[in-house]
Amino acid sequence: MAVAVEQLQETHKALITAVQAGDWQQVGELDRLCRELVQQAMAQPDRDEALLAELLGSLSETYREVIGLCQAVQGKLAEELQGVQRSKQGAKVYQMFT
Repeated sequence: MAVAVEQLQETHKALITAVQAGDWQQVGELDRLCRELVQQAMAQPDRDEALLAELLGSLSETYREVIGLCQAVQGKLAEELQGVQRSKQGAKVYQMFT
């Protein structure tokens, strides 16, 4: 197995672990590393096409899950922000009448 493919497999496992832990900074770093390793793996002339295709499919599924989680977090943060804004408006109205 080519070195880049092995490294990509390990990075993919680390990415899954970081996502499960909610460590978004680590997810960003591992994302950059995954992109670099995919480029390296694709450039290797002796690559195992079937193994690489399987790995890329698995990586693609992981990214779909990451995107879904990010969208859920974004929605939750938007709700919290709206709640803060409503509280601020309520506090302003209260101050007007005190």
